[in-house]
Amino acid sequence: MDLIRYWRKLDSTILFTVTGLALISLMIIGSATHANIPEYPGRYDFILKQGIFLIGGIILAGWSLKYDYRKLYKWAPALFILNAVLLLLVKFAGSSVMGAQRWIQLGPFTLQPSEFAKLFMIICLARLLSTRKKEYTTWKSLLPVAILMALPTALIFIQPDLGTSLVFAAITFGMLYISGLNLKLVKQAFIGLIIIFPVIWFFVLHEYQKMRLRILFDPGVDPYGFGYHVIQSKISIGSGGFIGQGLFVGTQSQLDFLPENHTDFIFSVIGEELGFVGAIFVIFLYFLLLYRTLIISKSSGDSFGSLLACGIFSMWLFQVFINIGMTLGIMPVTGIPLPFMSYGGSALLMNLLCVGILINIYMRRKKLMFD
Repeated sequence: MDLIRYWRKLDSTILFTVTGLALISLMIIGSATHANIPEYPGRYDFILKQGIFLIGGIILAGWSLKYDYRKLYKWAPALFILNAVLLLLVKFAGSSVMGAQRWIQLGPFTLQPSEFAKLFMIICLARLLSTRKKEYTTWKSLLPVAILMALPTALIFIQPDLGTSLVFAAITFGMLYISGLNLKLVKQAFIGLIIIFPVIWFFVLHEYQKMRLRILFDPGVDPYGFGYHVIQSKISIGSGGFIGQGLFVGTQSQLDFLPENHTDFIFSVIGEELGFVGAIFVIFLYFLLLYRTLIISKSSGDSFGSLLACGIFSMWLFQVFINIGMTLGIMPVTGIPLPFMSYGGSALLMNLLCVGILINIYMRRKKLMFD
């Protein structure tokens, strides 16, 4: 195939948007991890590792374009089994960090299967929903969906990883919504959740998860413990003003007042060092990405492709909303990364694979044949 003709079939908006987010990410990670301090021994480690995963993810996403995304329909059962095996492997042989067992050590790198589980379950759920043409108007009609999502959600919840479990819920809701979900069921579920919340509070949630909910309403409850992240994040964003303090100049981040500044709270660094202008620009890039994802979902030539794009849209929208919200103190701290921005190779690889799938759907929306 002619290279120019092939390039014209790609969605340039998504490509340039993701490229912009990835480059900003490397820049902010460099600043947040003190790349400007000569005596810091591993000052380039984070950038190098993230850069390696970025290049690897781009190559993997580009390679995936050779194959019709509809092949994922046949691979869904195998991906479900692979997903379960990886999550079980984490449970019995994974490494633990800060009380959570979510990673598998692979030499100098770590693999977080729960990140790939998001994409695997989008594919599996898209296959299930695309084969069932009736609308979801009763609880009985939702039973197959509940059975499909039960095992991976349970395995992730016990890691414990409440954040990813909530992402699963957002993905499921988004994909069910375009499949004809009756909103009366959502209202009933919400009422039921309120009724059983005391049981969840006393018998399901861990103490640190309860504290995160308390902190949402009053960070001052534990200002030097669980509330410290939120308090420092607000200070960081507020101190950025309109145009920011400048790269490598943000006081909260550079002086180590802001924890997890290259992962969960990377948006706080953006607000502090690039200011309101930089933060709004990043949010605008996410808006463009989400908008194009919706367009691809609507223009897909088949229900499977439409559901895949919708699942990716739901995942990204939820993660962006929750992550930015928690840095502003309006959402609980859940450890959900900011797509394409937070440091983490597994999340970056998974998100770039999602980009590959979206472009794949866009290329074949009119059932064009590619060699």
